Amino acid sequence: MSAQPTPDLPALPGIDVAAGLKRLLNKPALYEKVLRDFHQRFLPSAARIRTQLADGEVLAAAQEAHSLKGLAGAIAATELQTLAASLEQALRTGADAQLALSAFEAELAKVLDGIAQAWPTA
Repeated sequence: MSAQPTPDLPALPGIDVAAGLKRLLNKPALYEKVLRDFHQRFLPSAARIRTQLADGEVLAAAQEAHSLKGLAGAIAATELQTLAASLEQALRTGADAQLALSAFEAELAKVLDGIAQAWPTA
């Protein structure tokens, strides 16, 4: 889901901009900062999770998914939040996480690409 752009913010793929803005007290500059910070923090996330899994660090990978889940909720990236929760659950229960990881990676890329296109220096 993508929200319609507001006067101060563009529409962003995978993010409900109106909901995210509301969560941050309708302060566009603050929301933009949080979005840029999200981009910077989680840009290497998918690769980091894959490396952790290859190294047998399943709990670290689950924690990475957990952290992303919480902040995806904060920026109103609802589908990403749901997919991160599914990935975390699969990792914590020992289930085959490949399908969850692939869906998570695709949605994360969509969200991060949208932020980068809106703010090329994100």
